[in-house]
Amino acid sequence: MEVIGKATINPFIFFTGKIAGYLTWFNSFLILCGIELIEKQSFYLSHYIAGFILFVGLLFTMISLVNLGKSTRLGIPSNDTEFKTNGIYKISRNPMYVGFNLITIASIIYACHWLVFALGIYSLITYHLIIKGEEAFMVKRFGEVYKNYQLKVRRYL
Repeated sequence: MEVIGKATINPFIFFTGKIAGYLTWFNSFLILCGIELIEKQSFYLSHYIAGFILFVGLLFTMISLVNLGKSTRLGIPSNDTEFKTNGIYKISRNPMYVGFNLITIASIIYACHWLVFALGIYSLITYHLIIKGEEAFMVKRFGEVYKNYQLKVRRYL
């Protein structure tokens, strides 16, 4: 099974944007373990807000992974895959990215640090660009079927 597909945007931006998001997640994990590489700034209820957003983000990510099954790729596939519109894909065209973005936003809120904010924003912008590229690919691959899906289901929520 092909796991790594073709990047839909410049590969440098594709990978650095993903890594930037993962770094925000890793920083939050370290803070939870009592390790603060950068000083965390918190505000009233920030832990609870971040925790709730993290939970929803993980939920979206896990459900979308289950719905995608063997069609899951890092990038766009070179081989034929099935067009999925069932389950959570009935309410969002990109639920996995919604999940990733929510996890990143939770990490930004949890750390409340300018560096985490900058990395997170870069990641969010990168994911948006990736989605735009994937949508162009989906239109080419699935044509009118995908265009009709776009009319019925929102890009995010």
